[in-house]
Amino acid sequence: MAGVAGVLLAVFGLPTAFNSPTARGSAPAPELTASVAPTAGAAPASTTPPGSPPRPADPAPVTKSGIKMPTDFYILFSEDPLRIHEMDGPRGDLIYTFSNGFESKGHLVRLDSGQPGSMEECRSDTRYTDVIRRPELTKGTRICVLSNDHVGLVTVREAVQERDEGDFITIDLTVWP
Repeated sequence: MAGVAGVLLAVFGLPTAFNSPTARGSAPAPELTASVAPTAGAAPASTTPPGSPPRPADPAPVTKSGIKMPTDFYILFSEDPLRIHEMDGPRGDLIYTFSNGFESKGHLVRLDSGQPGSMEECRSDTRYTDVIRRPELTKGTRICVLSNDHVGLVTVREAVQERDEGDFITIDLTVWP
């Protein structure tokens, strides 16, 4: 009997079970609640609150093609337009020397041939090195350069070429702020 009374109390509520004065009006509809569990493989929910502006896209990169970079010159990634400087003081983000090839005050990563040359790939690959030697600087070689404030992607357009009084390498450069 106690079990039946418990069911009646759960379904109809205390006033209905005892025929009280408050039970004579219509009983409020029961509230339904539901919980949602994530489905395997479903995309994660957005962390941006509804009605807020979307996250801004990554800034557009600065690019320069066909840079003929002579020995003992460097490039600062913070400059727009990108240009080469003769080494006469502080060094830049990308440095080309006869003895070492490419150097940087940041990190260098030589990408494998199948790796995408994207900002995300450059940021995530941690095979850091201090120098990319001249023999490795062949046509099509791509190198990530990570400085304090910028990410650069160097693509060797033409390998090291020797001319009259020195040598130079021809590169394409993309820099993300």
